[in-house]
Formats: sequence, structure tokens, C-alpha cells
Amino acid sequence: MGYAITMCVVALAAFAAIAYVLGRDDGEREERYFAGIDADKQDELYRTPIIYDDDKRSSWHQKGIVNHIDPKSDGTADVRILWYNAHPSKTARKTETGVDKVSVPQQRLASNGVKEGDIVRIAVRPGEDVSIDI
Repeated sequence: MGYAITMCVVALAAFAAIAYVLGRDDGEREERYFAGIDADKQDELYRTPIIYDDDKRSSWHQKGIVNHIDPKSDGTADVRILWYNAHPSKTARKTETGVDKVSVPQQRLASNGVKEGDIVRIAVRPGEDVSIDI
């Protein structure tokens, strides 16, 4: 009986170690996405002004770039947004990048002419979500 329990513990530990190794990317995903943006658009994102929603500076609006749009059969689209993380108390401004996927109705994207490569205004709410202001 003790042997079976030991084997189960070893199997679980091995599974957890494999999941950890396969799950980390050390920022490679963000680097890959940002490397595909031309220098002018990267510069525009980097220079984006931050407009805070309140005195607490807990949420704000800034610019992001639409990196990829994946239309879904339910009338929505998953939109990958790239942005420079600019929260002053948690990061060194402009040194960290953000990549978020948001779901947006396809009709809303079409009516506003949003396509891959466009610069859009985004709302950032740390710990909650990022959304597109369209």
C-alpha cells in the first residue's frame, strides 16, 4: 500500500514539473509579437499618453495595437492587443509589455473599421481586464 501511495506522489510531482516547464515562456511570447510591429508603430505605442480614470490611478486609458483578429462563429472575435505596461507603481514605465486577448462583437469591429495593425485606445484595469474603447 505504501508503495502505491509513493508512486502516486512521484507521478503527480513529475506531472507538475512537466506542466511548469512547458507553461513558462519568460516573455518570449511578448517579444515575438512585438518584433512583428514596425518601428513607427512601436514608437507611437511607447509615447502613448496615459489618461487616468481617477486620483487613485488604479485604471487608465492608453493606446494599444490590434495584433490579431480571430473571428468566431458566434458573431464575436477574439482580438489580441499589444501595449506597453505603464502602471507607475508596479512597473518601470515602458519596460514591460502587455498582451491581452479580448472578445469583441464582429459588427462593432466592422462598423469602426478596426483591422489588424490598427492603433486603438484601450482601457486598462489591473487585475481585471483590458478592453478596447470603440
